[in-house]
Amino acid sequence: MTPPLRLAEEVNGTSARTSTGLSPVAVLIVDDNAGKRLALKAVLTPLDYLIVEADSGVAALRCVAVQDFAVILLDVRMPIMNGVETAALIRQRQQSEMTPIIFVTAEKGDELVQVDRYAQGAVDFIVAPVSPDELRAKVSVFAGLFSRARDLAARARHVQATADQLRLLTDAAPVGIFQTDRAGRYVYTNPRWSQITGIAAGDAVGRPWQSMVGADQRAGLMADLAAAKLNRSEISLRLPMRRPDATTRIVLVTSHSIPDSNG
Repeated sequence: MTPPLRLAEEVNGTSARTSTGLSPVAVLIVDDNAGKRLALKAVLTPLDYLIVEADSGVAALRCVAVQDFAVILLDVRMPIMNGVETAALIRQRQQSEMTPIIFVTAEKGDELVQVDRYAQGAVDFIVAPVSPDELRAKVSVFAGLFSRARDLAARARHVQATADQLRLLTDAAPVGIFQTDRAGRYVYTNPRWSQITGIAAGDAVGRPWQSMVGADQRAGLMADLAAAKLNRSEISLRLPMRRPDATTRIVLVTSHSIPDSNG
């Protein structure tokens, strides 16, 4: 018979969602002994994390399949599937392969002490009786790292969403838009710029944009652009642009230098 899955949905009255919309930092306690789970939970309660309990290795695998955890406290001695076997299966799942696992050993003579704990999937181990201060300190470290990583991931998603919106706008713009690196090589061109110049976006990347200007005008163009860059100013130039089909178009190019964090 499959052991039941038990989840503690609230800790200190906190709900399963935070004010930021992200689920709270969760800690998984895996032990077949209800008394030991209760003792570990009592130690961690002041940290105000979401405590999730599993009474077997099977139940633990169900938990990690539906939720991300900042750290897992895993008992070594459990029937049917011990802690080492459970950790190995947790590590096989891509989403939980990097989740910190702290083995909780029953005593100093536990078989885990005699083997390479870290090769078995643990980042740390605690020998019972557990020191409350030590346990809270170790869990807090991993929880802090988890929170920062999750915040960075959320910011990255926001930045990517903003970039995607901007790309949609520039792609649909009725004027040609292009971006270059500091050496003047294309890094982006929108569809309208490709129509004007006759150069596909894929062919433009890495190509000096000023190469489309005649050699007799290129020296003056470079001097004007250098001055605009130095003064952080915008410059507008009326230029004859040569297309690959040998035709020429007169275009008005407005250029603005955008410094990065390094200036």
